[in-house]
Amino acid sequence: MSKRYSQKWKIASRFLLLAIIAGIVISEMILRKQYINEYNKLVSKYEGRELDMQVDEDPRLIYSFKPNKSGFNSQGYRDYEYPYKKDEGTFRMVVIGDSIAQGQEIELEESFPKVLERRLNVNTNGKKYEVIVLATTGYSTVQELVLLKEEAFEYNPDLILWSYCLNDPAHPVFHSANAELGRYFFKPKIHLFHFLSKKIFYFIEKIKGEHCVREYHQFLHCAYWNEVVSNIKKIKKISDQWKTPVVFLIHPIFEQGRTYAAYSLAGLHYKLKDVATKQGLRVIDLLDVYKNYNSNFIKHHSEHWYDCWHPNAVGHLIAAEYIYRRLVAENML
Repeated sequence: MSKRYSQKWKIASRFLLLAIIAGIVISEMILRKQYINEYNKLVSKYEGRELDMQVDEDPRLIYSFKPNKSGFNSQGYRDYEYPYKKDEGTFRMVVIGDSIAQGQEIELEESFPKVLERRLNVNTNGKKYEVIVLATTGYSTVQELVLLKEEAFEYNPDLILWSYCLNDPAHPVFHSANAELGRYFFKPKIHLFHFLSKKIFYFIEKIKGEHCVREYHQFLHCAYWNEVVSNIKKIKKISDQWKTPVVFLIHPIFEQGRTYAAYSLAGLHYKLKDVATKQGLRVIDLLDVYKNYNSNFIKHHSEHWYDCWHPNAVGHLIAAEYIYRRLVAENML
């Protein structure tokens, strides 16, 4: 190679490198501006959230509620205060979940964990029961696993109640149904990397879900079934490590225009029960009791959108009583 040609190649290489760097910088600026515009739309929807919620120190959780704010306890959960050390003769249950376990849209005392706690403490012959809620609205399974591993066993529980909603396999940032809070509090460090990650995520999802039913909950469990099974195995592994039984509680959704006699997700409930049972978890499926009621009687009615996930106070009461009967029947208390 001649000296002259070598110099031209060096100059061209430098120009190419500068062009690549300029392209990255410009792309980062454009994507940052797009992110700000999208974020401002979320700000208008969730204005005031920063008063009682925060970016969590643990990046796996993304966000959490501020301790001792807006009715949340010193640990940032919508519950009463419980010390880590339990009194002698006390049976403790820890509930892991999302907005349903948190009792969103109803009073705290009306939520199924608190109704269950009161029910357990009737005619106990001196034994005390505590039901401790570790639940945050919008959390997916991957976030709830952090609560199980990092927080649940600080309370020395005798039983874990895993509150499973059918949107729990969702990605905490990329999926729309329960990830708006994730996007609101997630701040990409490098917007170009975040953009590429999102594109790759959706590309892989398109391949995984090519033959899946488009209904959201069915699609999640079809495209991400391997992840669902893997996460249930993780729950069981943690249960075994701590020698603490886990009850896998499945919440049905409320389908618009359908009664539970025509519930389209019964097959999905069966699959979840089957895999959880095979892993050695006890399973309680609230579909078994909700099917005896008109769904409009037990669902929360939103003024602005159709709420397919949240029971009203009556639904929580029915759930708590059914959970109580099942726990007693299976000698888990």
